[in-house]
Amino acid sequence: MGMNLPDTITLRSILGIFRMESHDGEYRGRSNGFSLTIRPSDGGYTAEAVSDRDGWGAAAKTVEIPFTDADSLTASMEIWLDGLCPQVVEEYADDVRYLETVRGKVAYYSYNTDLDTVPVVFVHGGPGGECNPVKARRLKLAHPVYAYDQMGCGRSDPIKDLDSWGLDDYVAELSDFIDHIGSDKVILIGASWGAGLSVAYAESTGCSKIAAMVLPSPFVSSRRWADDQMKNLKAMSDGMYEGMRRCIRDNDLGPEFKRIMGEYYARYLFCRECFRDIAIANAEEPFSDVFLTLWGPNDMVCTGTLKDFDVVPGMKDISVPTLFMCGDSDEVTVETMLEYRGLVKGSRFAVIPYAGHVTAMEQFDLYRESIVAFLRENGFDV
Repeated sequence: MGMNLPDTITLRSILGIFRMESHDGEYRGRSNGFSLTIRPSDGGYTAEAVSDRDGWGAAAKTVEIPFTDADSLTASMEIWLDGLCPQVVEEYADDVRYLETVRGKVAYYSYNTDLDTVPVVFVHGGPGGECNPVKARRLKLAHPVYAYDQMGCGRSDPIKDLDSWGLDDYVAELSDFIDHIGSDKVILIGASWGAGLSVAYAESTGCSKIAAMVLPSPFVSSRRWADDQMKNLKAMSDGMYEGMRRCIRDNDLGPEFKRIMGEYYARYLFCRECFRDIAIANAEEPFSDVFLTLWGPNDMVCTGTLKDFDVVPGMKDISVPTLFMCGDSDEVTVETMLEYRGLVKGSRFAVIPYAGHVTAMEQFDLYRESIVAFLRENGFDV
């Protein structure tokens, strides 16, 4: 194709991971329902991305790229493909799928499933949250990527008997989902409650189906979580700490409680000033039924069915490469994170600066770079 371009080029984009191979003077590749062609034109190249009609409405996009070298061509193409994502995927895509289980339908999203690398499974937080397929795409990992909604969350079926639902049910659900993928091993990325669920799954299986784990801001013990929240409140001010203690003692979740929670979220859920309004608004949001049942009516102390939740003792038996992550102003304290890291032999620990508990939202680039560096260090394709 001119300029001594290689026979193959790998393009990493939010739209997908394209393995482009040279055929008859042009590059061709496919990913996530899109066919991509790059062919020579006057003064450069013409690239065309065409979607499958059944999956994406047969959207077609083209771009002209000046004549250049392989690195510049790759960079230009990746920028263009990233730009297509909001135009094509987020506007027209509804690519949710469902896994039928004995407990109900589990909603999930999958990308890059044509790749033969170790699949990555995202385990979302909560309890009662939902997966973020856009974040899964934005990581641009050269792996099959799966993100699922736990039962009672997102687009998955409601839990039929919520009062009897617990950790074992969520572990069984994760096990069913991993079995459905059909790979010998997976990489688990479990954030907050998703980290605790991932550790519980690892303990139940002896890590037999896990190749590696990434555990951002892990919630792995209800007691330790509550202890860290109170330490954080004390660090804010004695008034905040005493005010929250009164609210919890009197079961008063009114305006004073919400005011303190708003300030707390603006410091530890998020920490950057640009997210302050989101943090304050978050304190006004009602909790889901799943959260209320499993955790309780306030974010400080667990009074629900997870009140005795603690998978910390099992962490010493984790035998796969593990990355712990947290923000430098996280709800999980750095002191606690260092203790967790010490329990897992050979584990790594990344502290993301200028970030609270939602590190992927406040500092996505650093979040991604930490995960990519960890995977690369342990011999995984990135």
